[in-house]
Formats: sequence, C-alpha cells, structure tokens
Amino acid sequence: MSDAALHPHKARFYELDILRGVAALVVVFFHYKHFLLISDAAGFDYVHMPLSAIFMPLYLYGQFFVELFFAISGYVFFWLYAEAIASRHTGAWAFFVARFSRLYPLYIVTLLVVVALQALYPGDDFIYRQDTPVNFVLNLFMVQQWVPYAAQSFNGPAWSISVEVFLYTLFFGLCVFGWNRPWVLAVLCVAGMILRLMSDPTVDFVRGVPSFFQGGLIYYAVQLLRRHEIWRRRVMAGLCVILPVAWIVSYTRGFRPVNVLMEPGFMGTWLSVPVFLYVVLPLSLLALGLMQGHWRVNWLSRESLHRISWIGDISYSVYLIHFPLQLTIMLGLSGLSPAVRLALFGSPLSLLAFMALASGLGWLSFHYLEMPARRYLTKRLRALLAPSSAVR
Repeated sequence: MSDAALHPHKARFYELDILRGVAALVVVFFHYKHFLLISDAAGFDYVHMPLSAIFMPLYLYGQFFVELFFAISGYVFFWLYAEAIASRHTGAWAFFVARFSRLYPLYIVTLLVVVALQALYPGDDFIYRQDTPVNFVLNLFMVQQWVPYAAQSFNGPAWSISVEVFLYTLFFGLCVFGWNRPWVLAVLCVAGMILRLMSDPTVDFVRGVPSFFQGGLIYYAVQLLRRHEIWRRRVMAGLCVILPVAWIVSYTRGFRPVNVLMEPGFMGTWLSVPVFLYVVLPLSLLALGLMQGHWRVNWLSRESLHRISWIGDISYSVYLIHFPLQLTIMLGLSGLSPAVRLALFGSPLSLLAFMALASGLGWLSFHYLEMPARRYLTKRLRALLAPSSAVR
C-alpha cells in the first residue's frame, strides 16, 4: 500500500520530494572521490577533483546532506503516519508492508550486485573492505549499523537505510504509546544532539536520531504557524533574510577542511558543521513547510514542481545505485594506472557523465523495478493482513 493509498486526502509535498532528490545527488557528488582513491586516503588530494575550486565544499562536506534525508523523513512520517498510528487506523503490519515494499526490493538487488562485483574485483574490495559473512547477514536484514562501531560494508551508502529502519521502529513505538508530542520530540532531539557531539565522529549510527526528530518538530511548528497567518508571514520574512546569508556563509566556510565536528573559537563554533546540521538545514525545512502552496511565482507553482518531481522520484534509487555503478566502472577499468585514472576522472566531463548515468539508472530503477516490485509485494503482503489490522 502506497503512502498515497494510506493518505489519499494529503497532497504530495513536491518541494520536499525535490529537496530530497537534490540531497541524494549531493551525496553522490561527494562520493565521486571514490574514483580517485588509489590504495588509501594517503594517496588522495582534493585538488585533483573536477572543478574543485568551485565545488570543494560539496567534496568535503556533501556527506552531511544525509542528515537532511533523516530530517525530511521525520517531517514526512509525522505528517503522514503519526496520527494514523496513534489512533490505530494504521497498524504494525500495514506500516511494515508500506515501508518494506518501498525499500527492500532495490536494497536487496544492489546488495547482491555489490557482492557479485566485489568477488570479481582484483585485490582488496573496492572502497568498503569489511565485507565479511557476518556483515552480509547484518546487511541482509538491514541492521548493519545497529551494532557498536559498525563499519560500512558492501553497498556502503546503505548504512543510512539501516539507521532509517531503526528510526521507523522507534517512531512507530512512540506513536503507538501516544508519545508523538512535540515535547517528547524535543527531548529526543536534544539528547540525540548531545550524543552526536560527544560520540566519535566516525560513528554513523548516532547521526539519525537528532535530525529525524528535529524534522518531526519542524512539522509541528509548521502546522502551528500555518494556523496563524500573520505569524507565518513574519517568520517567513525573517527566514528570507537569514537563510540566504546562512547558506552563503556555510558554503564559503566549506572551502576550509576540518577533521572534527566542533572547532574552538568564534569561527569554529558559529560556523561549524553542527550549526549547519542543526540550524541551517532545519530552518530551510521550516521555510519550505511554511511556503508550501504560497509561492507567488509561476516556476514554483504545483504544475511546475510536478514537472521536475522526477528529481524526488529518483532520490532513493540514485542513492543506492551510485556505488554499484562506481564498482562496475572500476571493475571494467581496473587495469588503469593511477596517473591515467587521475587524468580520466579528474575531468569535469567524467563527473558530468557519471552524474547523468547515475540519474538515468535511478529513473529506470524507479519506474521499472521499484514501483512494479512495490505493487507486487503490497498485493501479496496485504493478503496476509487480518481484517482487524488492515488500514481502514
């Protein structure tokens, strides 16, 4: 059962869909460096990346747009599911079917493709080298990041999907017990931020909780402000001033690499990664929520946004496909010397071709694998639903 089928009265939020697609493409852009990693990070220099003088912030910090995925998921889940679960209109099986049928088909296909390709790859596995039998089993059940200090393995970017599955489980439990309240989300968000800032920066599991529940808080804030038009307008007026400056400063700040989440001093504290994650991104999400349906320019009308909504459609597929695609390319070009690899993948044309190919494969996957598989699994799994637990 699709989200639309579960919630036919709720229109698609094109702005969030497109933002999620852009975030996915930024992460793919960030991982382009895989082509230039020779044997280890010691042989890598960002100056060789295509158009590094322009895109250095994305090459350095593009990974943090994964937090934007989590925040968007939090917003959407509290929008679409929270009340339905809390009121028992959506049960555990219905929720599981909706998520499983959407996520697992492409997930398992890309996992198995990576297993096969890594077996053919000469020497050590490409990029992710913790491809052990135990990690395969964990990946199979989408719990690879649930163990302490888990290493990324197989289709490495799928670590965030594992964290999302944990967040879905936690979210469902909160809603079942009626704890989907803003104050609960605020507590979880603050606790998650503290844990994130106190943890080893290499621990990915802790990245999800603060952003997911922050997304939920933003949803509730949007609903409150939209009930008071004068306050919605005032907040939007302030955001229209703050956000352009915040994004320009963040991007400018991104030209300087750092190795920790928090740096000392004014420039480090106020222009740090945590400020971007927990101030700039949430305020941007708030602005989109407040502006939904209020755009006054034709190119942001629902009709115009619908025409580019394919960017959101491919967000999941391009995210999961891009590493298997890289592995396929490098398997075919495994005989290249480091110098030839540098010349080839240091070209802006190669970057453009890779991004276009990943996007095209993502579009094909969405239409010819993910959606057909989703419909098939939904039909089969819904047949197992007891009438008492079905979605009403």
